[in-house]
Amino acid sequence: MPSNQALFSSHPTETQVVLHSALRYAQIASMIAPPVYLLRTLILRRRPFSVRSLMHTSIAWTGVGALGGAGLGYGESAVRDRLIRIQSDAQQVRSNDYSIISATLSALLIPAIFLRRASLPSLVLGGASIGLGIGVWAHLGERLGKGEKVGVQDVTGEVPGVGDAAKKA
Repeated sequence: MPSNQALFSSHPTETQVVLHSALRYAQIASMIAPPVYLLRTLILRRRPFSVRSLMHTSIAWTGVGALGGAGLGYGESAVRDRLIRIQSDAQQVRSNDYSIISATLSALLIPAIFLRRASLPSLVLGGASIGLGIGVWAHLGERLGKGEKVGVQDVTGEVPGVGDAAKKA
């Protein structure tokens, strides 16, 4: 049994798909937010760098990604077929595991490191948001280290709109 089944299995099938889509889009957004923020502040020098602003940006992007993913997951028509594909994709399960573990660790470590630079709720939520992306990056790095090929579909996975287009091509 895939390890992420326990995370979502207590919910009805449609809810499982919505939760998965929300998680996947949150992961994608959290992979993009920190590099974009750092580019904007350190290279383009539009605003000065601050930990508080990085945490708020990460929370906002991850929240928007999760809400967008949940909305797209809710609109998915072939729910049962899609759920079977999600549960049988070992790489997707592993990516979710890495992401959730990394989010938990980051939610604990970021406040310990930057406690005086931002409020505790911002640090915990921002750390978890950044951790989601770090987990996906770590999973992709592990696959590259093993010599496996990594493509766009490995990042997008089973997300409505993006993953489905890659599967049909």
